[in-house]
Amino acid sequence: MSNKARSNIWNLRQFSTLVLASRTSSIYPLGFCRSKIDHSNWNLRNLPLNDFDNRMRPSIRYLFQDAFILKSRNDGFQSESLNTLTVFRVNRLLCPRRISFDSKDYFVSIGISDNGLKKVDFHHEVSSEDVLSKEMKSTPINYRKLSEESNSLSDVLDTFSKAPTFPSSKYFLAMWTVAKRMSDDQKRCEKQLMFNHPAFNQLCKEMMKEAKIMRYDHLLFSLHAIVKLGVFQNSLLVQTLLRVIQMKALRELGGFSALNSQHMFKSLSAMNHRSVVLLNECSKMVLVCMDILESCIDLRYHNSDLFKGIADYVAVTFDIWKLQKVFFLLLMFEKLGFRPIELMDLFMKKIVEEPKSLTKKNIVPILHVYSSLNHINKCQNKEFLEVMAGALTDYLYHISSENLLNATCSFCMMNYFPLAFVDQLLQKDVISELLTSDDMEKNVHKLHILDACLKLDLSSYHKGIDTALPQLPLSPSYPNAKVVKVLSRLLGDSKGFFSKDVQLPHNYHIDFEIRMDANRKQVLSFSDADVPSATNMQRVAVLCVPRSGYCLHSSHPRGFLATKIRHLNTMGFHVVLVKSWEMKKLTMKDAVKVLKTKIYSGSPSYY
Repeated sequence: MSNKARSNIWNLRQFSTLVLASRTSSIYPLGFCRSKIDHSNWNLRNLPLNDFDNRMRPSIRYLFQDAFILKSRNDGFQSESLNTLTVFRVNRLLCPRRISFDSKDYFVSIGISDNGLKKVDFHHEVSSEDVLSKEMKSTPINYRKLSEESNSLSDVLDTFSKAPTFPSSKYFLAMWTVAKRMSDDQKRCEKQLMFNHPAFNQLCKEMMKEAKIMRYDHLLFSLHAIVKLGVFQNSLLVQTLLRVIQMKALRELGGFSALNSQHMFKSLSAMNHRSVVLLNECSKMVLVCMDILESCIDLRYHNSDLFKGIADYVAVTFDIWKLQKVFFLLLMFEKLGFRPIELMDLFMKKIVEEPKSLTKKNIVPILHVYSSLNHINKCQNKEFLEVMAGALTDYLYHISSENLLNATCSFCMMNYFPLAFVDQLLQKDVISELLTSDDMEKNVHKLHILDACLKLDLSSYHKGIDTALPQLPLSPSYPNAKVVKVLSRLLGDSKGFFSKDVQLPHNYHIDFEIRMDANRKQVLSFSDADVPSATNMQRVAVLCVPRSGYCLHSSHPRGFLATKIRHLNTMGFHVVLVKSWEMKKLTMKDAVKVLKTKIYSGSPSYY
């Protein structure tokens, strides 16, 4: 084989080796490519952003070292040997791209040198994406070194104007590093000079061009530096970066969990950046909330962490939820006994701001939710109740007797008395209708609550229920055996220091009654001889409360228990609440200590 043929084959092999061995790139979820072959000493976790200059660089091989460049001449070929070849280093990219010979974005351009030989120049040009400026030089920069060499923000911009290099984000990082060394007054002055610098606008333009190919962490640090430097959020630069981040987030939404979506809303809220596209897409992740809560109701599954996560998510995304959807969520939370405080506060505020959103169908259920969960917001409770009463007044003569009873009872349990509803409800024909309906037992129970509220909370209201109400069946009494033993050990049962299973007016029942002096320092006997005058005696009501008496996993009493506590206080009792399920877990010594603190303490013990 001739030397010329052998040389040609060698050249072809070298070329094929380049193509076959060129690093293959995989497309990542963000749509950018990264090399599968990593340098052994390159690790993203181990390299901070300021060491970005030393990270992986595209390697350009000497394609035709000591090879031949063939030029056609008169149907033949003439070869000329090249002993040296100058190769210009490629601008470093955040995402290296493969050399393409059939696209319009070339890494290689071939020109004719002065001596007639073809000259190979390597450069990078991404005109189709309009990402990098053609004027940007290829010499790498290190933002930490640049910040050390610069004494002001203008020095960094001067360096950029003299020799702009990729990436532009490092100039912003360098400026922020320099700014952190300054005093507040100097920083304020330097920022003003930065905005007025002729190169600042060009730097912003380059930054916007490069944003499309930047990685998440680089975007994060760059945006942080830009905002810290005082660039306004509504500026084109910040909005462009936010737009790029938004588009990248949209590409990742397929892998978002409900928690990711919740964090997205919190982040957008903290930034005060209303991205409707992101909000809408993330909202779809939580449309399953309704089904989850309905299943929990059917299965009687109570998971406060799950409920809190859903409630917090809806609270964070409250502005994009329809009020009717939030209302249905609150209904299900009430059935589960869970009180989402922040969400209920937001709902109250929305009702006060937009009373027209109330309808004939949702007023009574909303009142039921708030009275059942005993939710009171001191700042807007009165306005909320007034708005609810005003909205219901329009339907006063168009709602059923049962709805009127439910609404009025809810108002009274929240210690609010709209007299127009009370007067309408106390009509004899309305009472008669309620006592003959299919839900008579439930109606009788609510009428007794209403009667107790009118007599104890609204003593100035002289009217009452004229019709004799059927007596409620007495619930079987099962005094808590553990509490009986604890009280006997604490107070002594031989002298009659406490009474069990006490029935009170207005159909109220208490588990134990204790009589003490006015300061609750000494326990008194129930014997007539030892009972002092009523003014010097304090009656203590001990209630053994099941879990259902409280909101889920809290010490907040639900509506009926809260009303009972209020009425017992009106009747002169100091109320002590004992959580039955917790008392069972305590040793006798600990149980005595807990009850002693509750009974002898000078503060209310029902929270």
